[in-house]
Amino acid sequence: MIKIFFSDFYLAVLVGLTLSLLVMEIFGVTPGGLIVPGYLALVCDTPATVLLIFLISCITYVITKYLLSKIVVLYGRRRFAALIITAVLLALIFEWAVPLFSFSTFEFRGVGVIVPALIANCFFKQGIKLTLVSVTSVTLLTFGVLCLNYYLM
Repeated sequence: MIKIFFSDFYLAVLVGLTLSLLVMEIFGVTPGGLIVPGYLALVCDTPATVLLIFLISCITYVITKYLLSKIVVLYGRRRFAALIITAVLLALIFEWAVPLFSFSTFEFRGVGVIVPALIANCFFKQGIKLTLVSVTSVTLLTFGVLCLNYYLM
């Protein structure tokens, strides 16, 4: 019998993508983007990181919608670029200003700085409540599959 071992990252991305696509096809709701549930499932074991990601997502949304859009016309790619820049700057500010969160902000390296921008982008498209419910549910399902994988291995 051949066992196939997936690293946590690959398994989380594959399961998160699959569940995201299913939710998008069945319910027509985007759970924050295709990679968001997989990434959040990887950091579910540190609730402070998950809360920080959602906090930065909300602040990014508010800054972009109520401040930047009053200064610059934002739509489409321009809005998405503004969301990414704002989220990255906020992540840097949190890392610099709040040393208590240094363990949490370490996970922002790499793809992690994009996740709050993807969530904030979905806030614009489908609303905050719907996005939070879909992201949370698909993330918890993905995390459950990761836990089941640990249990079975």
